[in-house]
Amino acid sequence: MNPSPGGAETRTEARLRAALAARAALLTPHDLRPAAAPEGRSWGVRRVYGAVLAAVAVAAAAAVLALLPTGVAPSPAPPAQAPTRSVPPPSEPPATPTPGPAAPSVADPSP
Repeated sequence: MNPSPGGAETRTEARLRAALAARAALLTPHDLRPAAAPEGRSWGVRRVYGAVLAAVAVAAAAAVLALLPTGVAPSPAPPAQAPTRSVPPPSEPPATPTPGPAAPSVADPSP
């Protein structure tokens, strides 16, 4: 650790340094050895992978059996037809009025 700007170590720094040194003294070479390997069988990655693969295979087989046709041949689709009009065509065009005479008619005076 770097000493404080005044050059003297503070009380907190001295206590921290002493605590770290005491903790380091507790470690022995026996503590630094690797741990012993586990004994007995355990569920490894390969066994889990095998169980998952078996479950997927059973599910796929069940899906294939469920989706297979039962032996009845489906009826063929009808041939395609031209689309029909939804609006019926008009029956007759409306009658146009005949124009009257262009000149006014003059009636004879009555007796």
